[in-house]
Amino acid sequence: MRYIPREFEPDWAVAPGEMIQLALEDLRFTQADVAARASISAKHLNQVIKGHVPLSPEVAVALERVLGVSADHWLRLEATWQAHRARESAQMSFAGLSSWLRKFPEDVLRRRAIIDASAPVAERAESLLRFFQVADTEAFNRVWLAPQANYRRSQKFEIDAFATALWLRLAEVSAEAARDARPYDADKLRSVAREIPSLTREPVKIGFKKAQDLLREAGVLLVFEPEVAGTRITGASRWLASTHPVIALSGRHKFLDIFWFALLHEIGHVLLHPKRATYLDVERRNANDDADEQESAADSFAADLILGARLKAELREVSTAEELLELAQRAGVSPTMVAGQYAHVTGDWRTFGRLRERADLSVLA
Repeated sequence: MRYIPREFEPDWAVAPGEMIQLALEDLRFTQADVAARASISAKHLNQVIKGHVPLSPEVAVALERVLGVSADHWLRLEATWQAHRARESAQMSFAGLSSWLRKFPEDVLRRRAIIDASAPVAERAESLLRFFQVADTEAFNRVWLAPQANYRRSQKFEIDAFATALWLRLAEVSAEAARDARPYDADKLRSVAREIPSLTREPVKIGFKKAQDLLREAGVLLVFEPEVAGTRITGASRWLASTHPVIALSGRHKFLDIFWFALLHEIGHVLLHPKRATYLDVERRNANDDADEQESAADSFAADLILGARLKAELREVSTAEELLELAQRAGVSPTMVAGQYAHVTGDWRTFGRLRERADLSVLA
């Protein structure tokens, strides 16, 4: 279980020096009296009271004996005060981050309650950094932007790095909320993968829920995260803190054959390719759009699950809707999957285009 402390965090703090001064006045001590009794220099005590130097544990223990107030109390005041000062300093620096904020789609940030659009720049920046779990923009660049150069993905399109980071983090948050999966089991995943194609015959909401349940049994977290403009992503696979693979689907273009193929494709990445790698996949109009060996392997894995080698060999010979429907029935999959595979393999998107179903995938969010 993740540690999430619930503490009251006011936007104000009291300097420990102020309270020390009140305590010694209450006892009718001068600073010189307390310094002598605590075996510290009067100058050092004065600097502590004025906040010029931090209160050390040694001085806190000495003051405990002299003033009768626990060292823990003084040190809590000091820690709270220092954290308050650090936050104030950060807030001042965040005030200059308006250009950084503009790199993200504000409508998504607002709709997903990541930021309060009416709040000052510093507050919005603070909220966004907390969402990404980083301390500052340099850390954001290291954690969320720099790794994108190593992500495996189709090179057909330019992808907005900031929108991509946002989509990936949204998917990660969804996966973290459903981290009740069993330990990852590759053999179980291979077995589950063979059951997924038959789910394409179900209404998408029902089929997707069944797929989530099956994959959770194999230790894989499946989430749906609506597309963020500029990403062009249909699906992604990555590892959540080295414990569970996460597969995220965006529903780009809303074609069900693309949606289900993307799921099988990402399962292929999880099974076939290095752990901890992140794979981003965008829609490709035909098989030669991306010559990447790992992408091709994931494509073949998905296609084999949909039709199998024998039926896949018959695909190019299909010439009528009746033949396509009969092939889908023998494969045990939805006709939309066979229509999508036909278009992908032949480059002919017109002949059976009407059999490629579209759906409102927002019901999955």
